[in-house]
Amino acid sequence: MNGTSSSSAPVALRDRIGMIDILRGIALLGILLMNIDDFAGPEGAFHDFPLGLAHPAFVGWHAMLDKIILAVKWTFLEGKMRALFGLLFGASTILLLERIEHRAGAARAADIFHRRNMWLVLFGLIHGLLIWNGDILLTYAVIALLVLYPLRAVPPKRLLIGGFALWLIGGTVGVSGFMEIPSTLAQQAFLTQARETAASGAALTEAQRSALIDESKACSADAPALDEALHDGRKGYLDAVAANAQGYLAFYWKQWTGGLMLEYIGCMIFGMGLFRVGFLSGALPSRVYGRVALAGYAVALPLSLGGLWYVFAHDLSTTALLEALYCPYTILQISATLANASLLILLVRTGRMAPLLRSLAAVGRMAITNYLFTSLLCSFVFSWGPWKLYGTLEYYQYFYAVALVWAFNLVFSRLWLRHFAFGPVEWLWRSLTYWTWQPLLRAGQSSPVLPGAQ
Repeated sequence: MNGTSSSSAPVALRDRIGMIDILRGIALLGILLMNIDDFAGPEGAFHDFPLGLAHPAFVGWHAMLDKIILAVKWTFLEGKMRALFGLLFGASTILLLERIEHRAGAARAADIFHRRNMWLVLFGLIHGLLIWNGDILLTYAVIALLVLYPLRAVPPKRLLIGGFALWLIGGTVGVSGFMEIPSTLAQQAFLTQARETAASGAALTEAQRSALIDESKACSADAPALDEALHDGRKGYLDAVAANAQGYLAFYWKQWTGGLMLEYIGCMIFGMGLFRVGFLSGALPSRVYGRVALAGYAVALPLSLGGLWYVFAHDLSTTALLEALYCPYTILQISATLANASLLILLVRTGRMAPLLRSLAAVGRMAITNYLFTSLLCSFVFSWGPWKLYGTLEYYQYFYAVALVWAFNLVFSRLWLRHFAFGPVEWLWRSLTYWTWQPLLRAGQSSPVLPGAQ
């Protein structure tokens, strides 16, 4: 590695957009509220819905607290923080390419972009295979290389229309395929019919009898399966790494075969368009963000809260969960994500709570470092380390761990960036991308100006 010219150097601190950093920091912290379910114990049949836990949710003195937590998560966070991160990833694609093209030309921008994302592929593989099987970095890098770069020059209107359509339609199809909703609903309908036939005393068909026997066997196997999951989740690193890698490869492959990639791709393309029109940088009038927030929540709140009411009214049945929460998943995701982003932008533009905003911006500037450190920290606390907390906490107690990790992210990021220009992983990433050691110390660079703080 050797020196580099100013025309091909990474984006300087003074060139960064503070709003993007703050939103990215919020998205990163919010994602942990979802992922903690996977770190802290066996998830059960449905991602981010606390059924089949070692310590059952919705029982005891904390039953109502569990329901409130679930309602907040499902309305404002589940899928929404991931989507916000995806929007910002699409925006960052445009931001990076435009600035390098302006300084060094299109050929150099293409070279840097592809090298940058090839290294991100490697980081994602290391993270997914060796640390945590829920990695998203590889997915993002592959999409950037295959889809986002070819669309860099598409007009904003086409990015918005095409991205929104793919996000809505492709996301709905993708969630359905990934969750296997049609086959599961058909299976549940058949089981319901078999139970009703048995209850009426009528003769069962061979298929109905077989289905009821299989269901009974599955129920009797729940306890041993949970014990096995708890045992596996408390293994040390060396004992668990092979199973983690296998789980990651299966998860990554199913994102493609199940169609969930369509959600990610549509969201990122839409983010490219939103950045081009100034939405994600906070450049539009406040009335625009206010209207988007009101419209988004007008759709999201009834869908989410009504869906949760329906699920509990039907005793948390599989059919009710799929019909009320997962079938309209993408509509809820889009409406709440855009509403959340609009509300956050309005709050940031007030300029209040500047110390917190600076800390959030620091987390956003060190997003990959914090993402990887969070996985290491949670895996060590719950699984690899001496405490073996995996499966020992009540559902509401998961969020004590979230608060501690957030505190680490906020404090560590702010302290680190007082002295250094980049997060440690970001510095390594840039150095590998440009194939020269980047200056790590701040060397007099100024922090990005926060929106509303001018």
